[in-house]
Amino acid sequence: MHTRAYGNAHPTPKLVESALVILAATLFFLYVFGWQILDPKATAWMLSGDPAQHYLGWQFFRNESWQFPPGRILGLGIPDGTALAFTDAIPLLALLLKPFSTWLPNTFQYFGAWMLACYVLIGFFGLRLLATLTDRTWLRLMGAGFFILSPPLLFRGHGHESLMAHWLLIAGIDTYLRGWSWPRWLTWSAIAALSHPYLLLMVLGLLAASAVSALQVKRDKTLMQLLRETTGIFAVVIGLLWSAGSFSGQGGLAAEGYGYFSMNILSLFDPIFSASRFLTQNTFNEDFNPFGQYEGFLYLGAGMIVLAAVAFALQLSAVEPTLKPLLKKYWPLIVVVTLFWILALSNKVMLGNIHLVTFPLPQFLIKILSIFRASGRLGWPLFYLLNFVIIAILIRKLPYRAALVVIGAGLLLQFTDQSKKYHELNGLMSQRMAWQTPLKDQQWAQLASAAKRLIVIPPHPPMEKIYIPFANLAAHHHLATNAAHLARTSTASTETYIEGEANRLADGHYDPKTLYVFPEIAGLKYVPLNYRSKVIELDGRFVLPAGLLN
Repeated sequence: MHTRAYGNAHPTPKLVESALVILAATLFFLYVFGWQILDPKATAWMLSGDPAQHYLGWQFFRNESWQFPPGRILGLGIPDGTALAFTDAIPLLALLLKPFSTWLPNTFQYFGAWMLACYVLIGFFGLRLLATLTDRTWLRLMGAGFFILSPPLLFRGHGHESLMAHWLLIAGIDTYLRGWSWPRWLTWSAIAALSHPYLLLMVLGLLAASAVSALQVKRDKTLMQLLRETTGIFAVVIGLLWSAGSFSGQGGLAAEGYGYFSMNILSLFDPIFSASRFLTQNTFNEDFNPFGQYEGFLYLGAGMIVLAAVAFALQLSAVEPTLKPLLKKYWPLIVVVTLFWILALSNKVMLGNIHLVTFPLPQFLIKILSIFRASGRLGWPLFYLLNFVIIAILIRKLPYRAALVVIGAGLLLQFTDQSKKYHELNGLMSQRMAWQTPLKDQQWAQLASAAKRLIVIPPHPPMEKIYIPFANLAAHHHLATNAAHLARTSTASTETYIEGEANRLADGHYDPKTLYVFPEIAGLKYVPLNYRSKVIELDGRFVLPAGLLN
């Protein structure tokens, strides 16, 4: 037999298997994203869209002295500042690298290496998970291939680097199957706490399932043992969240968007944004479905959908009733994953373009749920567990050679199905690599070097549309600035501050340490008459330099 009972032993992948999976994951990553993003000095691809927020958060953080808590950033988004946790700068790496910042290049990014590591680790832990099913090398390798080709993981490569640590969910499922291990749960929880709060929530959910299994199913741990060990894990998690500045946001933890950034019931079968060569998009048409349900993108892929159909047919035709004992043995995991799936749907349930129902919820509960406003992401545990279960059924129900052919064909179909997205993402990365600052005049650097702050004075377009070049300039010259697009900030506080700065300038209180930037000519009304002649026009913006004498 090429199968083994789930969790009855502790099989680990062979060294050669691990090496092959690491190689496959690396080659796939380079094929899709290119090698240039691995260059730590290559930062142009980070300076557009969401990645700009992540990279600039790191740049400002590394340039400042240590704050309290350690992840606090004072100079970005003044007056309130921000924290690593609210810039998605991957606090794990930022905190580790800051002590060495003096020896790092002035422009340095670790996000490309992180993305590669996420692909390598999802391949490795997918291989490790498959090792609980079979001793056959090729079945393990091909099964791990489906995790490497995960469409939801690929989708996050568009600009959500910190959310690409899907391997933590695979590691959590693997740890559940192998039995309670507080050192492993501590490790996964700690990494998740310093990666992204959504991943932390899901890891803690899997941890809870594992604890219940140890207590109620396997009965190999006492309640007191579990309480002692989980309390220690939670204490470490809280400490790490604090260190990343997660509790220092001025705008509160809740945010708008709950019920909008949700998951569709058909998400497993719908290739949104033309993500398939074989299946057409039938959901997420903005004319009919105005919801931001791209956050709940869980498309299985054509290859996995075909394998799911085969597995379903095999399960229906099975003579022995294998489902009931499995449900009895793994019910804690099933309950937790199902609960995450329900949370992912939110209280506004959509079936394709049909709005089925909105469940009324009390305001206090809405506020709690709004902490994780992009609830659609919580469908990921279901996605990965479903992938594993489908492969498990095929391995258990088919002879070895038949399983090899079916899974191999499914893997080839999976790759082909998503190949158009691979080329699209590769082109996007190449396009981002060509980014150049619109602040081309050499005087920008000279003016910035003479200042301590860079203040963008209204009126101007929405800050998220104009801040990147100004924030990048400020980061390069170690200036504090209000040019920022941040999460969990107090908009009222920011607007009050900048209006006060503009009015102070208008009243003649010019700050010689401030570089004033006016994106639109209407902002020059704040410049006192005796300073009007000092205003410089650079690249279509107007600047009042620092260090002027009245």
